[in-house]
Amino acid sequence: MHGILSGEEVAVARVDAESFELRGYGRKEAQGAKEEREGRLTLSLEEAAFLLEAGKIVITKETEKESALTLEEFFKHALEIFPNFGTRYSVYKDLKQRGYAVHPGGVDFWLYSRGTKPGEKPARHFIRILSEREFLSVKDLEDLLILAHNMRKESIIAVVDDESDITYYKVKEAKFNAIETRAEKEGEIREEGGEGTAFLLGDKVVLRNTAFAENLYKNHFYGRLTKEGWLLLSLVEAAYLMKRGLLEMEFEQFIEYATSMEHDFVNKYAVYEDLMGKGLVVKTGFKFGSHFRVYKALNLKHSSDLIHVLPREHVFSMSELARAVRLAHGVRKRMIFAYQPLVDQPIRYADIGRMKL
Repeated sequence: MHGILSGEEVAVARVDAESFELRGYGRKEAQGAKEEREGRLTLSLEEAAFLLEAGKIVITKETEKESALTLEEFFKHALEIFPNFGTRYSVYKDLKQRGYAVHPGGVDFWLYSRGTKPGEKPARHFIRILSEREFLSVKDLEDLLILAHNMRKESIIAVVDDESDITYYKVKEAKFNAIETRAEKEGEIREEGGEGTAFLLGDKVVLRNTAFAENLYKNHFYGRLTKEGWLLLSLVEAAYLMKRGLLEMEFEQFIEYATSMEHDFVNKYAVYEDLMGKGLVVKTGFKFGSHFRVYKALNLKHSSDLIHVLPREHVFSMSELARAVRLAHGVRKRMIFAYQPLVDQPIRYADIGRMKL
């Protein structure tokens, strides 16, 4: 088989095109193209490199048709076109060796089910490729979620480390299935009595109404109850109860105070309130390196999710992403990143987990 290299593609003559096309490589020039192009097959640089490495094709430059390129010469050309070609090719080769059909496009690659030829069925996934040294912003994450929703496909991030090992992460919008609604729970608190008088103690709010404190702790999973019957509430718990008239403190002043204690308090509280509004039970996730751990209902022994709140300007390093997902996986929880795309827009939740292909 013979291919001619020109820029970022390799053209296979019409006589050889059908054989490659049947195996799921390249894009065939449509009828109506220029006569010399009609019927030929165009390979991406990744496809051509894979075939060249396997000895299935001979590639020459358009200007030097008598001299076949070595694999090293081809890679040198590809790197001049795409500086990250080595990373891209590592992922392409890995997927092909696993038996998948892979096609350039859809951020970096479209990924089809095993045994499927591009064009026969739609791609199931699209892949974003990053090296260990690259970064992923919240804006990038948002773009992946929007693209997945609009195209009705699943998004994958492929990270290539310094030893050329590849880790695949599935990225999707997180869905929550609470057992009870928050309104029902708040109604129960009011019916059971009360309002509490509280005072500030550093980064805690202390509730001393013993009966009300015990009720909030034992029946609604708020705070930590001391032996003396005091309830120690976190800042977000206290703010939530204040806003709903269940705690006698001025909400706006408290927000100013809490922000002086935690610079990211406003973002954290917005996510806490949103999760509570979904009927979930939300507690600190500090022991797991996250802002919150989430339960689907009261009195469950284990939480289902870890939630970490991100500012809009946050940028992930790949090691930061890997640590968070690995820890969540190790304790059998989902790792979910929460962020607000723009002020006054709904909070979004990105569920990122390791994926076996």
